[in-house]
Formats: sequence, C-alpha cells, structure tokens
Amino acid sequence: MKPIGTFLKDGYCLTGIIHTPTTQARLIFTPEENGSGILIARIDGEPVGHAEPRHLGDGIPCYAVYLHPDILPGVRLCALVGKGCRYVLTARR
Repeated sequence: MKPIGTFLKDGYCLTGIIHTPTTQARLIFTPEENGSGILIARIDGEPVGHAEPRHLGDGIPCYAVYLHPDILPGVRLCALVGKGCRYVLTARR
C-alpha cells in the first residue's frame, strides 16, 4: 500500500493533497447530501470519485475510495483510514 495523500478534517469535509503519477491536486471529500455516509471526492469542484464508509471493528474510521481512472490509472480501490487527527489515503493494487 502506497500513501498517495494526507487529509485533515475541515468541518464535515476532509481536505488534502493527492499525489499520483498523473495528478497532483487539492482533493476534498464532502458528505453526500442524502446523509448516506458516502463522501464525494472533488478536485476543483468536479467529482472524481467517492468514498464508502467501512467498519474495521476497532473504532478506526475507514473508507473504501473509488477514484476516476484518469486520477489513478490501474488502481481500482484505495483506502482512506483515520490515524489520530489525520486521514491517510493509500492505493491498493
């Protein structure tokens, strides 16, 4: 698992910088309006993927993240895991 971004909580959002072979940009995860717990991933206001909540069983916040193939070619799934006051996004191959 290779870290591709670090995010900090900003109100109800998570904000950080993503570094991939094709993209280096500010990425913001915002809650979906219907209260489902899903977060929408956006770069410059445009949706580029989403994050679905997962439960690890030990109280650590975790999301399965699906990003557009242009953002992260060859990777279908990422993990966004809370570690203290920050979240780390890692690519899973």
